[in-house]
Amino acid sequence: MAVIKIAIYQKNIHKRFSQEEIIKIQQSKAQFLLLPEGYPHFFQSSSPSDGAKHEKEYQDHLLEISEKFTGVILGGSHYRNNDNGKLVAALPIVQSLVLVDFYEKKTLNPNIDLSVQNGSTESIFIMGGLRFGLLLGEDFQNKIIWEEFKKEGIEIIFHLDTTKPNKTYEEDLSDYETLAKEKNIHLIRVCGTTEGIPARSLYASPSGINWKVGKVEEDKDVFKTLSVNVMRSYLL
Repeated sequence: MAVIKIAIYQKNIHKRFSQEEIIKIQQSKAQFLLLPEGYPHFFQSSSPSDGAKHEKEYQDHLLEISEKFTGVILGGSHYRNNDNGKLVAALPIVQSLVLVDFYEKKTLNPNIDLSVQNGSTESIFIMGGLRFGLLLGEDFQNKIIWEEFKKEGIEIIFHLDTTKPNKTYEEDLSDYETLAKEKNIHLIRVCGTTEGIPARSLYASPSGINWKVGKVEEDKDVFKTLSVNVMRSYLL
């Protein structure tokens, strides 16, 4: 068994990290930092294609965090034209001032991801001594991805999300708790705050809900460092 330290930052997706917040992340000494879907989004873009024009500015801010934080940064997400010229919603993966890779969203939101195409990257990564699965937003509902996780024996899954306001706080907790128990996985979700939409970051494990933001924190920035015990996924 190994203990992995994972920092999650429930963050307003329109606000940059201050130097004080970056120092807080650095002092956590975590191996991973998870940022919510849609972070950073500093420009009020009129469309995903317009948002893709700001790709470099988004990535530069992640690299600014990486100057102090030596672990793996996952997220949040932004629109970009990939190497094949497809407009996709992409989750950048950064470590040690290097943009290592992208995870591309496979299950699009028809109301938001306008003219965006389904991604085709792998959903399983090995970084920081850990083999893990990634889900971005609506990928949570993608049965094909979940079947792949089961086939490959993935023990820990990171869900970078935007909370869906059609569910109650209690329903969200119940869904994640049930799934983590049924699939015998560690499921860590990080959400961002924006425009009155609640943020419900949480950590569900086979034993139940290990941590969650309270109802009074749904509209607040919350930083939390989790210690996760993994059995099968840690690579020496």
